[in-house]
Amino acid sequence: HFLSDPAPATQDYWSDAVSFNKQLSKEHFVRKHKYRLEWELPKENITDGYLNWFLNDELVLKINGTGIVEAGMGSEISTEPSYLILNTAISSQWGFPGKCPPGCPGKKFDCHSKDYKENCCFSKGFCDMLDTMDVEYKINYVRVYQDKKDPTQKVGCSTPERPTRQWIDGHKDLYMQSTDDQPLKSTQRGGGSCSTSAKHKHSTCGGAERGTCQPSQRGQGTCQCNGNWTGPHCLVPTSFDDIAWDPPSKLEELGFMLPSAPIVLISILSVIIVGVILSTVFKRRLDGFTPIPEAAGRGDGLKYFG
Repeated sequence: HFLSDPAPATQDYWSDAVSFNKQLSKEHFVRKHKYRLEWELPKENITDGYLNWFLNDELVLKINGTGIVEAGMGSEISTEPSYLILNTAISSQWGFPGKCPPGCPGKKFDCHSKDYKENCCFSKGFCDMLDTMDVEYKINYVRVYQDKKDPTQKVGCSTPERPTRQWIDGHKDLYMQSTDDQPLKSTQRGGGSCSTSAKHKHSTCGGAERGTCQPSQRGQGTCQCNGNWTGPHCLVPTSFDDIAWDPPSKLEELGFMLPSAPIVLISILSVIIVGVILSTVFKRRLDGFTPIPEAAGRGDGLKYFG
């Protein structure tokens, strides 16, 4: 769990993952580099798949799916729909800080504190970088290549092999925190905080073509997206899958809900309505017959009139 979790006892989880760290030097932050991942999916009786990581076309890590399968833990190279997260997160719990100098306890971290014990474990220049420099994570492009001839490679978050949406709908409690109303949320378009200063007006909200920073009543600006750009800061183009592998198919999924009245009451009303309809139909049919007059006499002397 994370230190900020309000109820760690109920929020702990085991991560079914394999991690690898590679130390980057200063050179990796002053010029562009190419990071690549090759992800081959398992195919029954053909391959167990693999994961290959490259840095500037140099192989830095390789995981063979056969080794994972033979470990006997029931794991495999993942075939679930996945997505990429690219961010500048600086963790204070994982991989940070480094070794603290003598006399520095390294229990509290506050760049703005005047107490030596709370800022002594930061690397030299770290706090100045956060306070006085514009920290940027520039990404030139993100490209995903797939083999159209391979039926296992599909674009989409919910495929026939992995009906993710249906699974989440059926197990909502596993994908929600105490403050959530629904596990699946729509993409927020605009509304992210931004700077209205002249210094940042051309770089905030994705740039002039993607969005603009509009002043708000609270004093801080908010992003307003242009054209087909979306996301809180207008950084993502509006997109869709060419093939809808898992379209809504039920009335409930299309937004139609059954009446909230009890089923018994609905059944009684249905019987009454059907009875009225049948009574009306029979009455109309009887109205078309000529009534038979009463008999003129009794016994053998009956006389009928047609």
